[in-house]
Amino acid sequence: MRHRKAPPRPRGPVPPQIPHSERSARAESSLEPFSCAQRHPSMPCSPAAVVLLLLLPGAARAQLRIRQSPAQLWVRPGRTAELNCSTDSGWNVDRHRAVSWYREQPGSRLQFIYPSPDSSRSEGKYSQMRRAKGLFSFYINSAQREDSGFYYCASTSEPFEFGDGTRLVVTDATEPTLSILLPLDAELREPPRAAIPLLCHLYDAPKGWDTVRWHHGNVSPVTATSMDGRGVLSAWSLTWLTAEQWDGTVGCTAVQSSTGRTITVTIRQPSSTAQCLQWLPVVLLPSVLTIAVQLMLQLCRKTHTGGPGAPQPPQQCRHPRPSHRAAGWSQEEILREEKRK
Repeated sequence: MRHRKAPPRPRGPVPPQIPHSERSARAESSLEPFSCAQRHPSMPCSPAAVVLLLLLPGAARAQLRIRQSPAQLWVRPGRTAELNCSTDSGWNVDRHRAVSWYREQPGSRLQFIYPSPDSSRSEGKYSQMRRAKGLFSFYINSAQREDSGFYYCASTSEPFEFGDGTRLVVTDATEPTLSILLPLDAELREPPRAAIPLLCHLYDAPKGWDTVRWHHGNVSPVTATSMDGRGVLSAWSLTWLTAEQWDGTVGCTAVQSSTGRTITVTIRQPSSTAQCLQWLPVVLLPSVLTIAVQLMLQLCRKTHTGGPGAPQPPQQCRHPRPSHRAAGWSQEEILREEKRK
């Protein structure tokens, strides 16, 4: 039979045992409303003071604020990207003399890329400068397409906080590549029975291409953006096409708000003539093959046909060669000609 081990006895002086009746009295007294005057006679008891005491830990934690600018930054390949980070920590500004920089990887993972000390420092591709107390500038030298992504600065001491982030887009495109995405079961040969969604896709979008005009009348801003693993920025604009708006053509126009430049893509309903021409090779090809096979069979039959009763091919007419005498040649000329042969 196993015996249970006795718990270890506490070291040091043994606390005095409190009688059960006194413990009950203390428990009941702990349920009484808190009285500021009883605990702190010199401190007046007011609701504002109680609220301040309750909010003091949260207020102290909320002192630090990290701001990043700009929210989005476009640069051309080979240029230097500058990202700014400022800390506003009130009287604790001396504690936050440095920030660290992180980059968001695909899959929402943060990668630590640079420790930003309280003085200017350069480490190859990355460098930073402390412009003022609590103001930092982070540089990405010779930025390339693969440097596109979200960058965050964070405090290096408590309370630990992150900024809202800066999206860096490295591209040399002057206008996006435009396309229209339809549902797989959508047909443009007849009016839709129900409203169908249309997406105007802006691939590799430069700065300022933020408005889309649809040909059936809707004007909508770019409603969603995303960046793939190669650092290419895509944007979308969503609209709905109804039977009343359908006219056989679907198109969207992307507008660059800063310059007014536009690019357009259109999907047209194929005409009846075009539809017939599309089916023409499919219809004629079997007929052409059938005729060719029949001709080859007829040729093979003529080649292999024979026998006593079979018709014979026509004989070639042979004309007798004229004699030399009939031509009026002399005997000597005839002999010379025969010797030459």
